[in-house]
Amino acid sequence: MTEVPEIPVEQIQQRVVAMWLGSFYGSSGYVAKKLGKKGLREFQDMGAHQVAGTFKRLELSEPKDLAFAVATNDKNLFGSAVSVEEGDGWAKIRRERCAIKEGINAFARLGAGLVAKQHCKTCVESHWRKVFADLGMKLEVEETDDGCVMKVSQS
Repeated sequence: MTEVPEIPVEQIQQRVVAMWLGSFYGSSGYVAKKLGKKGLREFQDMGAHQVAGTFKRLELSEPKDLAFAVATNDKNLFGSAVSVEEGDGWAKIRRERCAIKEGINAFARLGAGLVAKQHCKTCVESHWRKVFADLGMKLEVEETDDGCVMKVSQS
């Protein structure tokens, strides 16, 4: 019997990014093709509401708790270089290096039509802004060359 190899964490994270991008854009493309822009917005809204519902069930209701949950996934699942800064009633998720953005750029080099700037807009406007709004939070975003800074605060 041949032993199945273990792969390093960095390669696992790259594969998770690739799988996530393929699943997200594959599903989104299919929904848009079958149901149009309105159907795609409904699909994206449904996903954002599900994430907000999960945070509610986990009883994450403070900006710092939400920021740490998002940053923990970004760092450990995707391999992003991310940190959290806390203040009175707010928290910032600082992605110094966004692994999803890197993944999109890697796919673009292979000829895929994904553009990081378009993804960043989708990420913020079609997902995170809706998630945090469902939780009664306000979101401010500053894009950087390799990532972004998302400030979550009480509304």
